[in-house]
Amino acid sequence: MSNGPSPSTDSAPTAGSPSAGGSMAAVLDAFPVNAAQGITTKEDLRNHLIQAAAVETQTIPMYLYAMYSIAGQGHSRWAAGTGAHRLIRSIVVEEMLHLCLVRNILVALGFGDQVRFYDEDFVPDFPEYMLHRHPALLLRLSRCDRNLIRKIFMEFERPDAPPADGAPPKGQYATIGRFYKSIVTGLERLDTAEPQSLWAGNKPELQYVAAYWNNDGGGEPMLVKDLKTAQQALRMIVDQGEGADPAKPSVPIDILYPVPGVDELPHFHKFQRIAEGIEPIGPTWKVPTDPKSFHYADDDAATSISELFNAAYCYVLHLIDVLYQTPSTDVVPGKKSLRYGYERLFMSAMQGVLANIAEIMMATPARTGEMAKRKLQMAPTFEYSALPATGKKQHLIKLCDEAIAHFPSLGGDNGVRWLLGNMPDV
Repeated sequence: MSNGPSPSTDSAPTAGSPSAGGSMAAVLDAFPVNAAQGITTKEDLRNHLIQAAAVETQTIPMYLYAMYSIAGQGHSRWAAGTGAHRLIRSIVVEEMLHLCLVRNILVALGFGDQVRFYDEDFVPDFPEYMLHRHPALLLRLSRCDRNLIRKIFMEFERPDAPPADGAPPKGQYATIGRFYKSIVTGLERLDTAEPQSLWAGNKPELQYVAAYWNNDGGGEPMLVKDLKTAQQALRMIVDQGEGADPAKPSVPIDILYPVPGVDELPHFHKFQRIAEGIEPIGPTWKVPTDPKSFHYADDDAATSISELFNAAYCYVLHLIDVLYQTPSTDVVPGKKSLRYGYERLFMSAMQGVLANIAEIMMATPARTGEMAKRKLQMAPTFEYSALPATGKKQHLIKLCDEAIAHFPSLGGDNGVRWLLGNMPDV
């Protein structure tokens, strides 16, 4: 563990103030849905699925930030740590799976080119409100503690409807469970009306179906080609997390081919175990809530590593986009495949590059500004970073070389600098 103060078990102060705005407002405007009307056209279905992908992107930075804040042991925060660390990691990887399953359905419907994960409007801007949840739930980047798990994470994954007065905002659903149920109903309705044309634009060679792994969770990528396979993909998303049946305390590791006794907990129940203290969190770093890049404006060292993290985070999102633009037709036994490399490396970038940069940041005390006065640690901000049109890999390496001057542990064998050298230039 890098030099710095001992991890704290106190609550982290808030470094920003809640905002009613956020990047998701642009997604709502560009791809509107009507909860009262449901899905009656193929465009309605597309809009619902793109908003479903937006919901998944809201979870990933939020859960990663909490996981990174746990002061674990070893070279990487991705390595197995305390019970809470391990459970949150399994949920993050399943959320990545859900993101790709939604995109597979979009590809199968002929809309694969109409969504980009690396897009300024698609990168969450915390604090922001959860889509399709009434009453409103404000999402935060915050240090992991039982209150955060109970008040935000469990509420996000709540399988039943929360108590609410009045109706949700116009066009939105009251719960993510109802939202996904509407998608299933809409798919069934449109498939009955026009089964041939609904799937006519499918490009199966552009779907993500391989090279996924999750040591502590279930599910796997799957090819979507018709109503049945789309229903299976949606069931995997719902059963593992959002909208799960509250009467189901566990779900099969393999949703599609269950084996009796080989189960895991849905996301809500995993978080519940942490909130109830069954799975310990352990010591955590005293990090800010909802940090922003401007908090590091007076510190060249902090700015350098913050910029590196955000660029690497956006590179991972872009790498997924490139994967979905690269046909799998070059995946041939005995030959090197560009596509298969992308499939393996986007998860490797999360595990190796992002986790290691975050570990170095969170183990380093802030040295200037309000964060230093409050004796907080540095932390990643998960903000949009404008990557160059070409030479993205070299851009990351340049940022890393600049940050290494302040944080030498970014270098060395198997360090971030070495890992970036092995990433594709996409």
